[in-house]
Amino acid sequence: MPMINLKRLAMSGMAVVFLNAPSNCVGDELLPKAEEIIKKAVKRSELEAQNDIDFKQKYYFVRSKLTEIRNFEGELKKSDSRISTNFPPKKIVAPEPESAGTPVVRSPKAEQLASAGANKAAARKFDKNQFQFNDDLVGRYDFKLVGREVTNGYSLLVLDFTPKKKKLPESGIRDRLINRVAGRVWVDEREFAIKRCTLQLLESVSIVGGIVGEAQKFDYSFDRERTEDGFWYVRDSTWHLEGREVIVHRKAEYHETRTQVRKGDTQASPTPPQLKADKRD
Repeated sequence: MPMINLKRLAMSGMAVVFLNAPSNCVGDELLPKAEEIIKKAVKRSELEAQNDIDFKQKYYFVRSKLTEIRNFEGELKKSDSRISTNFPPKKIVAPEPESAGTPVVRSPKAEQLASAGANKAAARKFDKNQFQFNDDLVGRYDFKLVGREVTNGYSLLVLDFTPKKKKLPESGIRDRLINRVAGRVWVDEREFAIKRCTLQLLESVSIVGGIVGEAQKFDYSFDRERTEDGFWYVRDSTWHLEGREVIVHRKAEYHETRTQVRKGDTQASPTPPQLKADKRD
């Protein structure tokens, strides 16, 4: 009799543990496969460029950037802090079909900001395009589904990634870097946008054959938020780099935030870009 009671007690305890298990412990049969998640995330990434443009047209925000350079002992050598403000245009006028050449009407402040940022955007275009979340990038990694997390109203699918154990294409510093990082991504389960990412360099990377410099340690992370009307933006990003510049060892840290995010005074505001439904036979 005591043996039976102990068995029932143990079974009851197991049931309580199972029923109260966190959401990321849900059985694998309830989770999509890693390959399917990544496929949908790559598809979603096609909307990111237009998402960024529309977000800046519709939302006011303050962007803060801080860069600090230290020597190997941790002594601060240089610090650069910058704050900028995004002002949405006062009015957006979509061109009519029969008069496609009609210019977009902007406030004087928006015109000034657009002119000031044009050259900077052009200078960054090449670098940004090198690290798009596309088939080439994800094809270099093995992804493992860790589970599901529910936090702050987001249902997130969590995946770890590591470089594939095979010879990967390597033609420049961009390839040497991405072929040697591993990390974790959190993918929004509703829209398959990347909500959060952390990564770290697995081994040192030389620049110009190690003569000019070497990146010995690199950590990077970002976290994004979704507005109520469906736009995604980077709320917080940071990176830490340790390396050698000629013969001098240095450490660099960068932190960027977007705060005071709110809708601007706009008319005919853009709507979030949407993926087209896949055609089925």
